[in-house]
Amino acid sequence: MKAKQLLIQEKAAYAKITPRCQYFGVCGGCALQDLAYEDQLTLKRERLQRAFARFDAAPPIELIGLEEPWRYRNKAEFTFGASEGRLVLGYHAANSFWRVVDLEDCLLLPEPAVRAAREVCALAVETGLPPYHPRTHQGWFRYLVVRSSRATGRVLLGLITTSGSRDVVQRIAETVRARHPAVASVYWGVTNRFADVAVPDELTLLSGEELLEDQIGPFRLRLHPLSFLQPTSHQAERMYELVTERLRAAVGGVAWDLYCGVGLVAFYLARRAQWVYGIDLEPTHLELARLNASRNGVGNVEFRTGRVESLLSDRRFWLQEARPDAVVVDPPRAGLHPDARSSLLGARPKQIAYLSCNVQSLVRDLQVLLTGFPRYRLSQLTAFDMFPQTNHVETVALLER
Repeated sequence: MKAKQLLIQEKAAYAKITPRCQYFGVCGGCALQDLAYEDQLTLKRERLQRAFARFDAAPPIELIGLEEPWRYRNKAEFTFGASEGRLVLGYHAANSFWRVVDLEDCLLLPEPAVRAAREVCALAVETGLPPYHPRTHQGWFRYLVVRSSRATGRVLLGLITTSGSRDVVQRIAETVRARHPAVASVYWGVTNRFADVAVPDELTLLSGEELLEDQIGPFRLRLHPLSFLQPTSHQAERMYELVTERLRAAVGGVAWDLYCGVGLVAFYLARRAQWVYGIDLEPTHLELARLNASRNGVGNVEFRTGRVESLLSDRRFWLQEARPDAVVVDPPRAGLHPDARSSLLGARPKQIAYLSCNVQSLVRDLQVLLTGFPRYRLSQLTAFDMFPQTNHVETVALLER
């Protein structure tokens, strides 16, 4: 409730507008849609200024908005639920873990993606099978992952259920692809875990192409249903260009891309660095990173599998083999593991670019990095509105030794 009350207080300073979405206030997604977009940016900038006010001589914060703050998302995760005895598909209701808002449209997603999702929902209803309930842990349909390609206009779907017959989902996959030519492929994911996350234990291609093709900047990418990519392609291009431009220490030297995913940041760094090391925990991410490196002719990158904190604890790696001149870290929302922070300081890079979608964990980690040894200063703060209409923002902090 404190967060909700704080949001109400923050928004009171701005004139309200009529939200474009009929689900505003019911759906838990777009908390700022009743503010003009320029006011959304002002509010987010003020939040960032408060968060970084604790740092002496913090640089001014630049916040870069999106020219068209609608239909921008390249990926979404929908949840199946029940409403008045019928199966529905949408996002969790505001302030509710159990209720799901049935969405006919989401104005953050491209229209082909929404049409495909609605088709899957209709076909799921026809099966007569129930949605999974997180309280009873009973039911079958759980999530629908929708990924869109800005480059091709194609859509990839990942239907996630509990264990059951493949025949049902196979029919859904074939029908939705026959009715919607934009759907390039349909995957089936299976999970029986209680955790409310759209990450399956098993994943099977049911119909169509194995990977979805997209493009960020000069790099052509092939993507899996679960591949991590910044949700707004245009802003991702701007952010990665800024990072590589400001990391002057990478020029002709060694760079690290920590939590590298499919390797996109590493590809940008490879245009300036002599050699780049990418590290990620997920082998499937690195399989695609190597594939994408080969397809884009990037030969000066090496990818290693493992936890960042574990690999960096091997001092032979960064003392003898790969001592970095510049490092990019883009960790999960929880931020850097304490061992990763200490190893990062021990590696003594000349510059560090920290990318974060969670300003609280970013501030916590900066307090350690800026007071440890060697000494670093916070030289630049740039935020990118990767999530218009919502409370979230992506922040880049540049540290220099």
